[in-house]
Formats: sequence, structure tokens, C-alpha cells
Amino acid sequence: MKTFRVLTLGCKVNQYESEALRQQFLAKGYRPAKEGETASVSIVNTCSVTNTSDRKSRKLILKCTKNSKIVAVCGCYAQAKPEEAAQIDGVDLVVGTGNKQKLFSMIDDLLAKKQREKISIFPLTAASSFDTDPITSYQEKTRAIIKIQDGCNSFCSYCIIPYVRGRLRSRPPLEILQEVTALSQNGYREIVLAGIHVCHYGLDFPKSFPIHTLVDLLKEIEKIPKIDRIRLSSIEPLAFTNAFFAYYKTTQKLCPHFHISLQSGSDTVLKRMNRHYCAESYKKTVKKLQQINPLTTVTTDIITGFPGESSDEFEETLALIKSIRFLKVHTFPYSRRSGTAADTMPNQLPFSLKEERAKKVIALSRAIEKEILAEFIGTPLTVLAEEAKNNGFYGLSQNYLPVILEDPCEKNALYHVIPYRSDGNFLYAKHPQKQ
Repeated sequence: MKTFRVLTLGCKVNQYESEALRQQFLAKGYRPAKEGETASVSIVNTCSVTNTSDRKSRKLILKCTKNSKIVAVCGCYAQAKPEEAAQIDGVDLVVGTGNKQKLFSMIDDLLAKKQREKISIFPLTAASSFDTDPITSYQEKTRAIIKIQDGCNSFCSYCIIPYVRGRLRSRPPLEILQEVTALSQNGYREIVLAGIHVCHYGLDFPKSFPIHTLVDLLKEIEKIPKIDRIRLSSIEPLAFTNAFFAYYKTTQKLCPHFHISLQSGSDTVLKRMNRHYCAESYKKTVKKLQQINPLTTVTTDIITGFPGESSDEFEETLALIKSIRFLKVHTFPYSRRSGTAADTMPNQLPFSLKEERAKKVIALSRAIEKEILAEFIGTPLTVLAEEAKNNGFYGLSQNYLPVILEDPCEKNALYHVIPYRSDGNFLYAKHPQKQ
């Protein structure tokens, strides 16, 4: 029997697309390759958000060439640097982000020893972005990712994504609703809506469409039976319109946790980044979400050491983190990315300074996270049980708090709990009540 493996770097959109590939190979009679087994084919779904991501992609590709008969490279690194990927010894096929759904037939040709071009880069269109069979299950996961959108029109000065993912494209709502319905029928109780720029879902649809905004889509998904939770992947501050706030007041299923990209707490740095909001408006958005639902938690991304970032600008970021009190801050020292405006900006900072500032953000974020966990002791929460861990069962609360259930639980079941202690990493709860 032919075997395959799919290895993934990067965002939830990549995770979704890798799952679609995995499902396609399973449907064609392939078996997942075991650990250490030589695979008939290995697919590396790459990331290219920074130069560091490119290096990680190349390293993973090289690793696959050692135990695979055929190696195919897809994703953002393949789209950005197809010739470079093709030159890696042992790579047989390079496709970009716009034609992953054609990958199986291309690999079939290679296994049949048919001649074909090594590099295959297709135009980035709505048809190429969403031409996949609906996903009906996720391997060993209790929540399902749904890709609702691709591409980005923002062109932040540090970001290569609009060049490797193309312009904004929204998935037809009927396809999304059908996929969510199929997943609900297969036992999934929580879904995550993912995209490159989720908040801009539907902007490319005519306003006459009955579903042409993210809020419209959320309202329709809420009607699907058996789906208890809806999460949003990383989302921009501009998503939070009056229509969204009105919806948030009434929703029964949208989780009160948002990963809202910040990048910097300094208005002058945000301007150089070409981010279209200010620190104060961001702060007001978070406060309004928390006023509507006090359980609301927020996580974010911060880039330290952006070109020209002064010590005062960095202190503004630290001050905003303290004021907002993020549950978690994903922190990245600025990494130059060729092809972006920031790469040619003056006053590039030394890596040592970027790393030093990142460590300060991480330390502050970690301290706040411990405080927040302690503050939720005694608060009723609902937890989706995911896996055995720490002599109990691990799961996430509706507002993204990691909880250990200390009594026997069923995987993929929802439990009402009241945490009684925290160790700074997890909340702990006894006597969970099944929902």
C-alpha cells in the first residue's frame, strides 16, 4: 500500500489545507506513514511569513528527503521562492498556494513515472483557493478548523502574505455552512473560523448578497445544531464594528476569546507598519468586548525591534500590555523579510536589542497570565475535554483558559466546572458536570 505524510508549518489556514490534502490521500487508498517509515510521498506545507520561516521550511524539506520516495513542496515558501525550493536536493515537485488541490494528480503522475515540470505555480483566484472536497474530520482533534477566506489587501510594511496569498477572496457561504454541518454530524462541537484576514470576510461579495459580512456568516453558523462553540482565529482590530458588538451581546455560541493582532503599542510604530488603527482605539475595543461579556479574554501578537523603534516607543508597548492585560502575548523579534517595505527602512536594529525587548515582553506577559488564571479561581466555566494530561483531562474553557479536570472525563465532551486552584500554567477543577 502507498504511504504518505503531510508536514505543516505556519498558520491555521495551512493546517486546514494540510487536512484537506490528508483527507484526499486517505480517500485514494493511501496509508499514513509511521514514524521512521519511508513514505511513498511526503508533502511539506510551508510558511514564508519571515526569513526565519523560510529557513524552517528548508530544514523540514531536507529532513523529508531522507525518508521519502517523492517530496512535494507547497504553501507560501513555495509560492514566494519556487526556484529556490526546487533546487533543494531530493525535491520532486513545487506548487504554490493556489493549486494545492491539484497536488494529488501531480504526484500520481510522478509515481507512474510520467514526465512533468518540477515547478507548478498557478494564479491565485477564488476558484483555486476553495476548490477542495469538504473536510469531514480532523485527525485526533476535538475542534475543527474551517477556512472561510484567503488573501489580504492590507500590505502591512513587514508582511509578505499579500504577495504569496494574493488579494482578498471569500469562500461561498453555502460551502462553509455545508462543511460545518458535516463536521457537526461527525461529532465536532467546536469550530474555528480561519483565514488570512477573517474580519474582511465577504468584502468581495455584492452587498445584495444575504450573507456578505463576518457577522452574517456567524449568525448562520449559530443555527446549525450540535455546534456548541465557534471561535475566530487571529483577527484584526477593525473587525469590531457596531454590528459585531450588537451580535456579541446576543450570541449563544461565539467564544469570549479573541486573538486580536496588535504588533505594537506605539502609534508611530503602527504608522510605519502601515497598521490602520491606533493604540487607544485598540484599547477601547477590548474594553467594550469585556463590558459586554466580563469573561472575555484577549491574546495578541507583538513584534519587538521594528525598524527605528526607540526605547520610548518600546515603553509605550509595555504600558499598553499592562493596561489591557492580555491573557497571552505571542512575541516575535522583528525579522527582515525581503520583498517588503520594512526590509529597506533605515535604522534597522541589532538582533541582540530586538531579542532583549522580546524577552521583556515575554516576562511581562507571563506574569500577567499567572494573575489572570488566579483571578478565575471560583468562576464557573465550561471546558471541552481534549486529552489526558497532568493526572487528569486537559481542555480549554470558553475563554481560552487551560484547565485540568481532575476527575474521569470523556474526550470531546463539554463540562461545567468551578476551578479551585492555579499553578500559574493551568487552572484545576474537580467534580466536572457534563453538559
